[in-house]
Amino acid sequence: MLRLMIILGVLAMGFFLSRVLSEPVRGYAPLYWMLVTGFVFACLKVLHEWYHYLCISVPPTPPLTRHYSVDIFTTFCAGEPYEMIVETLTAIQAITYPHETYLCDEADDPYLRDVCARLGVHHITRTDKKNAKAGNINNALRSSSGELCVVLDPDHVPFPDFLDPIVPHFDDPGIGYVQIVQAYKNHDEGLIAKGAAQQTYQFYGPMMMTMNRYGTVLAIGANCTFRRTALESIGGHAAGLAEDMHTSMQLHAKGWKSLYVPAVLARGLVPSTLSAYYKQQLKWSRGVFDLFVHVYPKLFGGFTWRQRIQYGTIPLHYLSGFIFLINFLIPVLALVLGVSPMRFDLEDFALVVLPMTSCIILIRHFVQSWVMEDEERGFHVVGGLLMIGTWWVYILGVLYTFTGKKIPYVPTPKDGNEANNWPLNVPNLVVLVVSLAAIAYGLYQDWNPYNLIMAGFAGVNCFFMCFTIAASRQQQIRELAIRFPILKTAFATIRELKGRFWLLRRRIYSGVRSSAFLITILLVSVITYFKGFSPRLEQTLATARENQLYAQSLAKRKPRKQPDVPALYRAMGIPLSDTAFFPKTSVSFFGGVHGVNYTKGHNWSRRKPAFTKQELEDDLLLMRRAGITAIRHFGPGIYDYNTLQATRRQQMKVHYAFWIPENLDFRKDTDAADELADEITRTVQQFKSEQAIVSWNFSNPALQEGRRSENTAEQRAYLLWLRKVSESIRKTDPARPITADIELTNDAPALAHLIKRTAPAIDAIGLVLRDQTGQPADQALRKIHTPFFFSYIGPEAYSKTRNKMAGVFASNWQDEKIFGHLSFDGLRDYEGRSKYAFDLLGSMWGRQPVPGPVVPCKILRPALATYEGITLDYYVIRWENNAWKFPTAQERGSRYEWKLVRTDGFENPVEMTDVGTGPRLSLTIPRHPTLYRLYLYVLRGQRVEQIVESPLHTPLTPEAASSF
Repeated sequence: MLRLMIILGVLAMGFFLSRVLSEPVRGYAPLYWMLVTGFVFACLKVLHEWYHYLCISVPPTPPLTRHYSVDIFTTFCAGEPYEMIVETLTAIQAITYPHETYLCDEADDPYLRDVCARLGVHHITRTDKKNAKAGNINNALRSSSGELCVVLDPDHVPFPDFLDPIVPHFDDPGIGYVQIVQAYKNHDEGLIAKGAAQQTYQFYGPMMMTMNRYGTVLAIGANCTFRRTALESIGGHAAGLAEDMHTSMQLHAKGWKSLYVPAVLARGLVPSTLSAYYKQQLKWSRGVFDLFVHVYPKLFGGFTWRQRIQYGTIPLHYLSGFIFLINFLIPVLALVLGVSPMRFDLEDFALVVLPMTSCIILIRHFVQSWVMEDEERGFHVVGGLLMIGTWWVYILGVLYTFTGKKIPYVPTPKDGNEANNWPLNVPNLVVLVVSLAAIAYGLYQDWNPYNLIMAGFAGVNCFFMCFTIAASRQQQIRELAIRFPILKTAFATIRELKGRFWLLRRRIYSGVRSSAFLITILLVSVITYFKGFSPRLEQTLATARENQLYAQSLAKRKPRKQPDVPALYRAMGIPLSDTAFFPKTSVSFFGGVHGVNYTKGHNWSRRKPAFTKQELEDDLLLMRRAGITAIRHFGPGIYDYNTLQATRRQQMKVHYAFWIPENLDFRKDTDAADELADEITRTVQQFKSEQAIVSWNFSNPALQEGRRSENTAEQRAYLLWLRKVSESIRKTDPARPITADIELTNDAPALAHLIKRTAPAIDAIGLVLRDQTGQPADQALRKIHTPFFFSYIGPEAYSKTRNKMAGVFASNWQDEKIFGHLSFDGLRDYEGRSKYAFDLLGSMWGRQPVPGPVVPCKILRPALATYEGITLDYYVIRWENNAWKFPTAQERGSRYEWKLVRTDGFENPVEMTDVGTGPRLSLTIPRHPTLYRLYLYVLRGQRVEQIVESPLHTPLTPEAASSF
């Protein structure tokens, strides 16, 4: 099961990397490649871990067939606690297997001489103190003669049966050494000790157990038993800062075998202070990386291929310091520069990363069946956080290797005391301060979703730094708790909650561990269904979606009914003859307002790249040049801050609009209606002092949309809701006008009157004209006796209307091309190129030249059957000299772009693909051609003169043909 889970994990990792490395998701190149470097390094570390889970094995203890003479060595350096070494010597002497004990005393301490004499321990010292611990051990080897030599650290206290599971394995003459577990007795002393211990649990469990099968078991320095002849074959214990790993490399290169016995036979001390932990990690990173650079190449030929992988990958762990630094820098640079490293839809990214992260977590929990003790199971969060806070120490170790800087061999401090450790926290404090400054600067400059995401990552990095700093000051925090009773009470409460959570999490871990395989299969299956793991599967899913859309399009769409105005009047208790309440003349509202609907960025999670404030300010500058003085902004949303800040700077007015959901049932879903009302009121309260905002608007013709347009009871509920909310806005902000939208139809005059009578706080009606090219209903306009303005109207339609006094908001600023949605009603296309409509508005409002006449163009479709797979030719034809003609070679200046647009079956465009350029297009017909439409962009220079739309097939009926 474990191997199958690892195979699924590798597939999920390949899927993740293939998506991350694909060109469409690449953002700002330097940050993108920095991020990819971090992803690849993390994946390699995970693969290294999984590689060590493939062949977990626990060797059985063979029967003892002969007696071995055993020497046990432990060391002492000046400054180490006496009580620690005395406890260790006493425990060594209590080991039941016959042995000789040696204290390798670098200090030649008189007190310890007496202790050794009393306990029957050989006291050995030396005058030539070279090669640190390795030299000390080698000096003792020359004074001893045991067949087996045990190296114990002075803080590791062995159990009486320490040698019993170890010695029998040496009956195999090829065994050079046997390593056992390093376990700790002070892992609960504090966060530093807990984190340092957690970093070893997986290693001394399933990873070392797999090394038995690979022949790569490492000597860890403590609790390791060597065959004397093996050590003599390499000239004794190897020297260096990582003398244990150096010794195992030398022995493996000589062909000696190694064995790991996963048994806790001694307990030692893990570093409990930041200085002790950092000294240990610096020594290891410098020593291990030094072996990789200087020793590994020399011994490479003597290793097996498994050993080459082992000794070639373990030192690379210390490169993680550079990766952590990169991870700190990415959000900082992204916030300062206002760029994004990736262009990923958040939902897509979640589906891409979820399979891999799920496999990593589940596999890690599954293999915890092989850790030594129950308290070693869990997520090991403290160990991970402490490792991140050690980034600069790892970097120092690597840099010291390349610069040749020496580090003296200093035993890891064992006393648990620490002087001022603030200097050790300076690098983490720098990361903390820089990240906080980047968050403040980036969000002040541009409050957009991608900056918020980067700020979130920077905030997580701040948490990492704060944890390490707090963990290093834990002793001082405890002292404060003694002085301040309130802190003591708080800590007691936290300990109680931790105790309760400990019981709960054991059950959670046990459940996850026992069902990890089934959870993995389930998750991978679900993600496969939604996202797919191969282009063929994705194509299959896409085809299935098209089949569904095609089936839906076969059903005739039910036409939208107009409201039953007499019934609605009766439901509201207002007589139809009550139109005399208002003057019989049209009342224009927002006179002189030349605005545009600005919806850019509202579907931000589907938009790539990010919508930045700089892009917004560039748009506002273009608007000013075209004579546009106001925008209709839809909120509340993530871009409120940017929009209001930018419009103040450009002296543009903002008409703040609230979108009313089409599918909200105001009669039945009262909770959602109340929630929407509260949100609107809160927004008005928040922005009522914002000078750029000049009005509040209930946008979209909610009274005439969806099912609500056919249900008088729902319409009545909406009108009552509108009255309540508009009155609440009026109380909150008495100064600004309040408006509501309706669509301009024959019933618009009566509906406008009804809204005003029902909700007197509404000051004016916004008219929505859907037709972008035809003339507005002037007759209906003349019948409207309620103050009105144009909240949505195409520039060409506006240019033909007789009423130019009312305020106007042009249809939209820019076309949208985002995931699952396309729009073509903008003044600019999705690439930012101006359309004819933009120039037309500029001539009316901005004193710009009137755009020249546009030569009408159409698409000439083939008179052939249209079915999947066939290739058909489509042509551009132009209206010239009272006839439709093909573009001639002499015709200059015009360019043509062809787009294939897929719809949802109800004429709503959802996806667009570029399929060609020029006056002729050869198109291979896709599956279900009725779902597709062909769009022709006619350009002159950088201006889109017109967009022509056509189905893929030639109409068969005379009525349809006449539309050609």
